[in-house]
Amino acid sequence: MFYCEIELGEGERLHDVLSPDWASFRFHYGASVEGTMRTGSSIADCRFTIAGPRSQEVRFSMGVARQWGFRLTPLGWAALVGVPADRYADTLIDGDADEAFVQFRPLYDLLCPDLSPGEQLDVLTHFLEAMPRRAVPHEALILAICEALADPEMRSATDLAARVRAHPRTVERVCRAAFGFSPKLLLRRQRFLRSIDQFTREPKRKWIGAIDAAYHDQAQFVRDFRAFMGMTPRQYAQLEKPVTGLVMRERARSVR
Repeated sequence: MFYCEIELGEGERLHDVLSPDWASFRFHYGASVEGTMRTGSSIADCRFTIAGPRSQEVRFSMGVARQWGFRLTPLGWAALVGVPADRYADTLIDGDADEAFVQFRPLYDLLCPDLSPGEQLDVLTHFLEAMPRRAVPHEALILAICEALADPEMRSATDLAARVRAHPRTVERVCRAAFGFSPKLLLRRQRFLRSIDQFTREPKRKWIGAIDAAYHDQAQFVRDFRAFMGMTPRQYAQLEKPVTGLVMRERARSVR
């Protein structure tokens, strides 16, 4: 879960970029938030937004506002949303306009400004814990895939299927339904995100020291960076990241 308050001068807006990730839900209060993806998907003037599972960056801007948000793991998506994740992959959604997310809408009014941030966190936590869960047929397999993806030694879709002891076609189907992407793309994305996380933890080492061991060489890493972020590593390092920079550093600190 995450919470932020943005304070800017009159008429000013900050600009930032989100890395590929699991699905995320955000509730916006104050100035409008605008977001775009290279897929052509975009949002503007929405108070409740969802970014589906992503293999691309999201560029966004916002003015004076506060924002609550949370991520849904693949199992959380399967249990709480129940719609195949690949339908929303690399897509930005207005949560007030899509009936797949109707059960989350009451949160907007519940997270009212009359409560302190701590009280709002309690409300959000209680709401999510109380939501009815759908039965997930492949729950154990989804958890096993999540665990396998976190292993830096996991290099191929064939190895992934062997690790979770499931037929490759079953793994492919479950990955697309719960994770949003094929096993091959998920492994590529995980390799890339490990590099981003390492750079966030130790930016003084520069990119050469952050490249994941699963990459064959720097050229392969740069190709992946362009594919996942639409820019080079140097361009990303030079970007101002007033919101996501703080979030990523806190996330990296929490897993040390």
